[in-house]
Amino acid sequence: MRVAATMAVTALCVLVMAGCSTQGESVFGGWGGGTRDQDRVASEELAAEPSINQFEEIGAVASGGPLEDVSFEFDSVQLSEDAMEVLERNAAWAATHPGNRIEVEGHCDERGTSEYNLALGARRARAVVDGLVALGVDSDRLSTVSYGEELPLCKDANPDCWRRNRRARLVDLGTD
Repeated sequence: MRVAATMAVTALCVLVMAGCSTQGESVFGGWGGGTRDQDRVASEELAAEPSINQFEEIGAVASGGPLEDVSFEFDSVQLSEDAMEVLERNAAWAATHPGNRIEVEGHCDERGTSEYNLALGARRARAVVDGLVALGVDSDRLSTVSYGEELPLCKDANPDCWRRNRRARLVDLGTD
């Protein structure tokens, strides 16, 4: 149990540091302001340390808690049938937790410019919010943020990782 708590705190620190990066920088850009190649080297040097992918069993870190991620196709903001089923389950959870606020994070894969991916992430988050509102969730409970490509769930450059990174992550912010 102690190991799980330590892993959760480490993952939270990684997420907080990653969220502090500025537009156009990679997650590691704030550590030295280096180029993307230098940042990739820094990332590889940290490979021996725990990564966010190793914490997937800790629901609050990897999945946002009790809510499910909504997946998207490449360069798309369209909600598929599978995405609508996930939205319905998330809306049902929201109905049973009427005081909880939900943040919808828009994420993209690494392809495309940082600016494009930030805009695409924002549009994905907005599509999910619109879907939840259509399913009866009060819009005052929902907020959005776009991380573009900056907080990948998977860091490998392959189609499976790209697919996993194209998502909207729903985070239970609890009650006010």
